[in-house]
Amino acid sequence: MVFGHGDDTYRYGDKIRMNFSSNIYQKADLTALKDYLRTRLDAIGHYPEPQPFELEGMIAEKLCISADMVMVTSGANEAIYLIAQLYRGWASVIPQPTYTEYADACRMFDHLVSYELTDELELLPDDRIYWICNPDNPTGNVLLKPLLKHIIRQHPRYLYVVDQSYADYTLQPVLAPREMTDCYNVMIIQSLSKKYCIPGLRLGYLTASPIIIQRLRQLRQPWTVNSLAIEAGKYLVANEPKVLPDMETYLAEAQRLHDELQAIDGLMVMDTQTHYMLVNIDWAESNVLKNWLIEHEGILIRDASNFHGLDNHCFRVAAQTREENDALVSAIRRFKDSF
Repeated sequence: MVFGHGDDTYRYGDKIRMNFSSNIYQKADLTALKDYLRTRLDAIGHYPEPQPFELEGMIAEKLCISADMVMVTSGANEAIYLIAQLYRGWASVIPQPTYTEYADACRMFDHLVSYELTDELELLPDDRIYWICNPDNPTGNVLLKPLLKHIIRQHPRYLYVVDQSYADYTLQPVLAPREMTDCYNVMIIQSLSKKYCIPGLRLGYLTASPIIIQRLRQLRQPWTVNSLAIEAGKYLVANEPKVLPDMETYLAEAQRLHDELQAIDGLMVMDTQTHYMLVNIDWAESNVLKNWLIEHEGILIRDASNFHGLDNHCFRVAAQTREENDALVSAIRRFKDSF
């Protein structure tokens, strides 16, 4: 596991007043879920299902696919590491910059890792996996859905892992599992943790052909998804509470934050199709900015220097409320003046 992900508030005690480092929406109202879980606390006195089949069946029904195409996991990360383990020793193509755990998992299981250099692709074996984060983290880019479907269908010899953990944070269309049931070379990762803003419960799922799902089940340890996470999942899938803001309004505010940051001399902000954005700062290192914001403003950002292909002048922020976004912009201006 790579240390240095976003939302490392645990490192700073009570110093953090505003958290821009996590891509998960910070203002979700989880009251209804918490009230429900209070009625299910007896579940912690019993083992959970070794495999959460009931929850998988509920998800499959919602997705209009068969239950043997769904595997619930302890967050998206468990799915990533299980896939890397199943295809131990394969070649993995991981376009950069992207989520760091893909390469970390692949190295753990002896993959030949390529960062999609043209000369490398010509030399790689056909036993090959393409890892696609869509929307991408940290850039916020979203691949066009027709293009992605075309690539997957035109290259059945290769496997594709499409991580759609942030699919609910964009207005761009993404793959629906029911559209890909005739493709046996694609695995789609989804995150309930991010959709419902419950990262502490670690809950995601993977959809793929029944053969792939069966092989993955043979690798996983029993009871990886705990009882409360399963209960939460069943409640959320059954009730689909709306915990995210209106996405059109939220992304408009994210674009306003993008433009305000871009107006600061020395900042270059990448275009994004979601609520988080990658920023390059030319007058200081990103860790220096991060530490200054913590100490002087109680603001936490994501130092993005540990993403492959990025340097120590890159950071990522996720839009918050208008007032908090204005506070971030003002704080960075003060940092610039003090530098």
